[in-house]
Amino acid sequence: MPARREPVQDLSQVLRWLAVLWAIEFLDVALTFVWGPSIGIPRTHWLGGGVLDYQFGLRPLHWSAPWDQWQTWRGGVLGIPCAPFLHAGFAHLAANSLGILILLWASLKYSHRLTWIAVGWSALTSGLLTFLIGDPATCHVGASGVIFGLIGFLLGNGIFRRDFVSILLAILVILLYGGAWSGMVPGMAGTQVSWQMHLGGFLGGVWCSINLRETKA
Repeated sequence: MPARREPVQDLSQVLRWLAVLWAIEFLDVALTFVWGPSIGIPRTHWLGGGVLDYQFGLRPLHWSAPWDQWQTWRGGVLGIPCAPFLHAGFAHLAANSLGILILLWASLKYSHRLTWIAVGWSALTSGLLTFLIGDPATCHVGASGVIFGLIGFLLGNGIFRRDFVSILLAILVILLYGGAWSGMVPGMAGTQVSWQMHLGGFLGGVWCSINLRETKA
């Protein structure tokens, strides 16, 4: 029987991922200070970053644009894999960091392997849905799609697996994030909130919990 992972091991993985996200944001700020004015970001706003967001953020598909042009698909090819690693400033990253710390750590304690499958799938479905139905005039960044994916995954496990730990984690998610559903509803999420990423991530997490319900945790 394989040895059970200690909580500190799972926490160290979460902290390493957060360290990568913060390092990317610091790099974005530094690049924005140097090259921001060339893309219209004044140096007075450099602490919010933006150069990496501008280059690699998720830009939804413009359905009326020519389908044979690279620019039509650029937002999906680059944005879907890159958007979860980018944030619109330190306040945005700090808010997402707390969600990642709580939900990812809790999910890793339930199942290390299934959690990373859920994270990958949630990032994909979050980005894909946003690319297909988002406003082409917008740019989407942030790990919130993964966070909502973990919410859907943990809630789904409580419903479809129904073992003691999965039910306990589902209750914890409801207590901490029961009001998060509004972030998936257009008109309720707020003008600066990507409800498409939230909804796509949540659906991806639930899909994983359904399809992996018979897989050993």
